[in-house]
Amino acid sequence: MTAPAHDAASFERAAIDRVRADLPAADLAALRASFDLIRTATRLTHHLESSVHRPAGWSMAGFRVMFCVWVSEVLEPRDIARLSGLSRAAVSSVLNTLERDGLVERSRESDDRRLVTVRLTARGERGVVEAYERQNRLEQQFFATLDPAELEAATEALAALLAAAPPDREISSNS
Repeated sequence: MTAPAHDAASFERAAIDRVRADLPAADLAALRASFDLIRTATRLTHHLESSVHRPAGWSMAGFRVMFCVWVSEVLEPRDIARLSGLSRAAVSSVLNTLERDGLVERSRESDDRRLVTVRLTARGERGVVEAYERQNRLEQQFFATLDPAELEAATEALAALLAAAPPDREISSNS
């Protein structure tokens, strides 16, 4: 038997129907919100990475690291991880690549030689500014279907979700 071909909307309806049939107590509004949030974020991330960041010579994770450092000027890797949403291991790997490419520099500036700080190089700063300028144009296009009030409401809803579930608190799968 061949599976039916779905576009995104018909797949979402099929998913809701399947969940409703097999899990009658499931919260279908939460399913739709999660489904659409993940698909939207993935679509935007892939578009930005393929249109802006890969052509600039780095990954989306590389840009997130550089953007955090650009905003803060100097950061420790653990703070980059917290602010970027990346794991410490991912940050370490990304920093190795960015340092090799001359975009960031790490230094030990404290009495505690284990503590490392990260700064953008002049090349890294130019690169992140130019990349974000291109990214922001794409962000404007991506969100242009929403009027300003809808965009503000969506932004506030997402901020509320982020504030309610800090990354260091695990969401229980038994709730």
